[in-house]
Amino acid sequence: MLSVFNSKVSAFNKAVNDGDQENILEIGAELLRIAIDECSKPGVATTVKDTYRKQCYAVLGHIKNLSISSYASPAAASKSDDPEGADPYYVKKDWFSDDVPQLNFTNIIGAQEVKDAFMVDVVAPLRPEFQEVYRTFRGNQLGSQILLYGPPGTGKTHIVKCLAGALGCKIAVVQTSEVLASVVGVAEKNIRDIFRQAADLQRCIIFFDEIDSLCSDRTSDDSRNTKSVLTTLLTCMDGFLKTKKDGQLRIIVAATNLPWKLDSALKRGGRFETQIYVPLPDLVARRKFISAELDRLPHSQDVTVDELAMLLDGYSGADIKAVMKQIANQPLRREVLNILNPNIGHALGEMVLREDCMSVINNYINGVTEETLLRFEAYDRGISYEELLQEKYSAQ
Repeated sequence: MLSVFNSKVSAFNKAVNDGDQENILEIGAELLRIAIDECSKPGVATTVKDTYRKQCYAVLGHIKNLSISSYASPAAASKSDDPEGADPYYVKKDWFSDDVPQLNFTNIIGAQEVKDAFMVDVVAPLRPEFQEVYRTFRGNQLGSQILLYGPPGTGKTHIVKCLAGALGCKIAVVQTSEVLASVVGVAEKNIRDIFRQAADLQRCIIFFDEIDSLCSDRTSDDSRNTKSVLTTLLTCMDGFLKTKKDGQLRIIVAATNLPWKLDSALKRGGRFETQIYVPLPDLVARRKFISAELDRLPHSQDVTVDELAMLLDGYSGADIKAVMKQIANQPLRREVLNILNPNIGHALGEMVLREDCMSVINNYINGVTEETLLRFEAYDRGISYEELLQEKYSAQ
């Protein structure tokens, strides 16, 4: 019977993802009946009862949600949650940091276009000297929902923390792994809880990292387990901004390395219509990343910031830091072995050599490939990756 029950659980989950209210009620009622009948039989193992109980909590949660017309406001969202402790698979947490990050835009290396975009869309509208300009050109429409996209390792999370510090906002950095859960309904509760906590704050930023894992295109196979999560997120986002009171600062930022995988509903007008590309560091930024690491290391005269900056063209900030760490490990390893060598027994003043740099760079696997950059080019131009390849092939 447990195999039959699990089969119906799969059908129930499909009904939830499809928003099929009739089947949610019908299959849900059948699941509850089966669970009650099976658990009342003598000799049923505790582990089996736990399986039935776990799924019944999820079923009851979804049936309860059908009676709620909308999650549009944080107040409505809070009413939809089970009382604390009712669902043992849902663990409430404090999503927002206790303190405002002690950072600002000066802590961002490079990315001037990104800083300019934040200044125009978020920071300047809050300053009195710009308000007349914004009333003229935008009225009350301000950029409060922003999508950051770009290659991995370009510092999108760090940029958002700097924005929070510049604006004096508390921030919730929401990782996909913290939201998603194997039990049906828990991910949706997590999302509603995030927005409910944000509603109590005067100034806050909700930051969804790797949002493509939560909100992939509903027509793709990747979204089969997250459709209801996407629906919950969209309704909470809409209500969160509509219920903003005078003086409250509410900003939603999301980041992705795969913007072409996002559902189109996220990018329509009124949601993440402000999209900001976070590029790889340019030459000036690469010099700053490298100098911050190299200046503290003993190194030979033929190891220069300028040469390393040229060699690391096409690398993200995170990859540059990783390369520099591996370079520093070369003389460190030699020095440790010198101390351990019974014939030496002490440090010899090892330093970073040019051959150390070349060896690390030649063997390091860059996290950003040419294909990655081409996909971003295609996305920015509004064409498919295949169309871009065909265009470049034809031009050769």
